[in-house]
Parts: sequence; structure tokens; C-alpha cells
Amino acid sequence: MTDIIEIKTAVEQLNQANADFQKKFEEKFNALDKEVLNIQKKANRIPTPGTVGSSSDLVESKNDLATFIRSRGEIKAMSVGTGPEGGWTVNPVLQDGIGTLVRNNSALRELVTFIEIETGDAFEELVSVTPAGASWTGETSARTATDAPELAKIKTPLLELYAAPTLSQRLADDSGTNMVDFLVNEVGISFSEAEETALFLGSNPTEPRGLATIPTAATADATRPFGTIQHIATGASGALDSTDPLNKVKELFFSLKAGYRNNAKWVCSSATALLLSQQQDGQGNYLWDQGDIKTGQPVTLLGKPVVICETCPTVAANSLSLWFGDWNQAIRGIERPGNRLLLDPYSDKPNLVVYVYRRVGFGLRNSNAIKVLKFAAA
Repeated sequence: MTDIIEIKTAVEQLNQANADFQKKFEEKFNALDKEVLNIQKKANRIPTPGTVGSSSDLVESKNDLATFIRSRGEIKAMSVGTGPEGGWTVNPVLQDGIGTLVRNNSALRELVTFIEIETGDAFEELVSVTPAGASWTGETSARTATDAPELAKIKTPLLELYAAPTLSQRLADDSGTNMVDFLVNEVGISFSEAEETALFLGSNPTEPRGLATIPTAATADATRPFGTIQHIATGASGALDSTDPLNKVKELFFSLKAGYRNNAKWVCSSATALLLSQQQDGQGNYLWDQGDIKTGQPVTLLGKPVVICETCPTVAANSLSLWFGDWNQAIRGIERPGNRLLLDPYSDKPNLVVYVYRRVGFGLRNSNAIKVLKFAAA
């Protein structure tokens, strides 16, 4: 009986010792994990998945950025690299906050999926311009050479988009998380607006080339030079045709090959959308469907979604105001992940210049994957 009691006691003591060891191990592990997280925060790096506190990293990084801004360039403990006038750094709140805002507020980002590139200043790809030849033949007939596909080399350069708001020294000293939110939101909105403006109107060498600046022609894909976009004229300058206003819209729809139509979307401004939504065919039917917000049904035209982009040219004489295409095929979008931040407390004393930039680029990739309605007589 004594032996059984002693064995039971020994087992209980062993279990208690094991529990104490497990508790001490978990405490040391958590302490080490928190220490790693603090090091990552100070280095402005996003915590690795699974680390303690990773669910609140964005809030914590905002606090870090607030301290960073108040420091007016003293970033020795937080920088991941050095640079002129205070040093460069990648900050998680800018990467997450601005990147998210750009995607949520941009019609361009709704249309085009951007590829992230870690190195290089451009993205190059080959696009097949003409199909490979194919021919039927008999069992013993000779096989002659068929046409080889013609390839076009498309290069999309990375360009630079920046914002440089200025804060007074007192505001920089006294502001906290709210000021960081304001900064992130304002810069994110500005970046989104700049991208959308460039999508249609970009004309400078320092910005993407806008679609409205690319040559168009009335000829079909088979005879039109690659890189030139096909337009369908409405038949009336600055207006839809008075006899059958939607006839040319239908023609535009079917001018896009079926393979591209599957994922195609319309793009126009609110003013153009209003004009189109008021039109009826010869039987009094509206081709415009306003959708249903409650069920998530989008606005459609001829059954295809409509994306409103206010930088798209409005209806005027010879304007290119209604676009239709598979935008992921038509446009190549690229970006460098993350956003860069430079604090400059020296150039404009006693103010603090908060310089933020991102590397992004987009441009026409496949001119056969997009069409445009031209509000012109021909």
C-alpha cells in the first residue's frame, strides 16, 4: 500500500514539475517574441505572421510614425537605411494605409491588377500581334510552312508619384495618431486621383501615357496598326446619333472580340453615364440597367458592368468618352511594393517637409482588347 502511495505522489510531483517548466517556457517564449516584435517595429518592418501583437501592428506603427514625425528626422533607432537630410525608411503604416486607400478609391485599380516588381525600372513582355497560321491537310499531302505569329515587345516603365506636404514645427511636435491618419488619407487620395488623371490624360514623359492621347482609327483589328485603338464614331459631333442613339454603342460592343468581351467593362464619366442612361432603343427599351445596391447588382450597359471614372473625357466634339474592353488585357500595371518616406526639417525651417513617394507605372499593352466611342460625325 505504501508503495502505491509513494508512486502516486511521485507522479503528481512529476506532473507539477512539468507544468511549472511549461509555464516558464511559455513566459520566456512570449518575452522573446515581444522583443523581436519591438525590434521589427523600431526597424519599421511588418511583423512576421503569428508573432505576438501582429493583429494590432497597424495601430502600433501609426504611433511609431507619430513619434517619427515629431522627431523631425532623428531616426537612428528606427531607420532601415540612410539617406540625405535625415534618412529614408519604409514605414508599415504608409505601405498599408496609402496602398489600401489607393486601391479602394481608384477606378483604375478596380479595372487593372497591378504586378509588383522588386527590382528593375520597367516591365517588359512579348505580345502576339498576329496568330500562327494553320491549314487543313490530307493524310499524304505535303506540309508547307505556315505563317509564324508576329510578336510585339511591350515595355512599361516604373514612374515616380510623390507628395510633399509641409507641417509647422509646432504641429509636428504636438500631433499624434490623428495627424498620422490625416496624412495617410490625404496622400492616398492624392495618389489615387493622380493615377486616374494619367489613365486618360497623361501626356508628359514623367507620367503614364493617357488613353485619350493614343492614336485611334476606324479600321478593324485585322488592318489597324498594333498600338492604335479602334474607335466607333457616333455619327454626330459631340452627341449620339439622333435617329438611333444606341446603335453605335451596340456596334462598339460587338467590335470587341468575344474572347475580350467575356471580362469586359465600360468606363465613362458621370455626365456620360447620365446621357447613356436616358437613351432608349426603337422599342422603348433601356440598354442601361441601374442595378440594385441592396443585392450588390452593379450598374450595367448591354449586360456588362459600368465603372465610373470622373477623369474620363466628357462628351464634346470629337471626344473619346465611352470606353469598352478587357482592361487587364489592355493595360499593364506595375508597382514597387511599399512607399518611401523622407522627413526634411532643414529645407523650410521652421517647417517639416514630409516627402512620400511610390513607384508605379501603367500603359497600353494590347490595343485589340479595348475600343472607344468617338462622339464625332466620322
